[in-house]
Amino acid sequence: MTDDARELFRSRIAETLEVAPDQVMLFARGRVALYAILRALGIGPGDEVIVPAFTCVAVPNAILYTGARPIWADIDPETYCLDSVSVKKTITGRTRAVLAQNTFGLSADLDAIMAVARQVRLQVIDDCTHGLGGRYRGKPNGATAPLSFFSTQWSKPISTGLGGFAVDRDGAHAEWLRTLEREAAEPSAVRTGVLRTLLFGRERAGAGRLFRGGRTTYRRLSRLGIVPGSSGQDELEGATMPDGFLARLSNAQAKLGADRLGRLPTEIARRREVAHRYSDWLVTHGRTSATESAEAEHAFLRYPLRVSNRQRFQSAAERAGIDLGDWFVSPVHPATEHLERWGYVTGYAPNAERACHEIVNLPTDPTFAERDVERVLTFMARCVDLIL
Repeated sequence: MTDDARELFRSRIAETLEVAPDQVMLFARGRVALYAILRALGIGPGDEVIVPAFTCVAVPNAILYTGARPIWADIDPETYCLDSVSVKKTITGRTRAVLAQNTFGLSADLDAIMAVARQVRLQVIDDCTHGLGGRYRGKPNGATAPLSFFSTQWSKPISTGLGGFAVDRDGAHAEWLRTLEREAAEPSAVRTGVLRTLLFGRERAGAGRLFRGGRTTYRRLSRLGIVPGSSGQDELEGATMPDGFLARLSNAQAKLGADRLGRLPTEIARRREVAHRYSDWLVTHGRTSATESAEAEHAFLRYPLRVSNRQRFQSAAERAGIDLGDWFVSPVHPATEHLERWGYVTGYAPNAERACHEIVNLPTDPTFAERDVERVLTFMARCVDLIL
């Protein structure tokens, strides 16, 4: 296989995000793309990067791998995205960048965050790992801030098994990023083959009991390092970069990505249809629906729902065969203990901590038929007293 698939994927990403192909760099994971951006910015020991305390452990790890420190800011309790007021409070003389996460597919308020950043000449990095297909002020997510990164991991808007890419909209750091991509290790044929097999199985397992059981097994095996996974045990226990971390996307994965990207607009439209059905039901029943801010078009990778007793709600969902997502049970998801390893101390971000105790995610799978949506609504009606 030639390198044509990588270039095709690169060009299709560029078209989707309204940038030039040479401003797109392909990596083995979204977190690798973030690490590459930090390296291109020259961030290292003694530097600080502000991140939202409602994110994945992969984000602070990528910062720690450079020798810099993650600094935790709180979220807006309605959008679950980084709060610009909290950002302003956390800036010090060592701060170099701010990470603005698209949570569940909704862009952060980039105008407010970038206004704060400009005052002290900070870089803003748009974390679009959830946000491919959403929009901010009429532009695709990832086309506003100078630097952004995306994930094509299993649960993301498009999947190549694992994978990700970085985008330099202004081109100021593109050469650095291209060099890092060229120098990154090529994934082994065995790893690529395992990923393709897993992705084949994932797409045919549906969202029922078989899928849920397979997902649990996969997570256990990936944390043991038996199969390639989202977060291995080494990433959950410390801040030392795993061997082979800096790798690029394989050509075979790029082919999958290029094929799937063409389906993105249709799939995002369906996710939004499903999400709006949930919102209409919640409003009708006097419950809190997801916020879709005026300046952003929510891609609804997940539909956030607040409940008074998450364990009871999740148990009821399991009995009903409803697949709930678990983003985020911790400010440093999925780690729930010893968060000081990543510099997080309880009390830093009260809005995020409350969300972590209350949040569940309703499915917005684009393959959902009307009967699937009705099944979720029927379940919600049975558990309405638990919904906030």
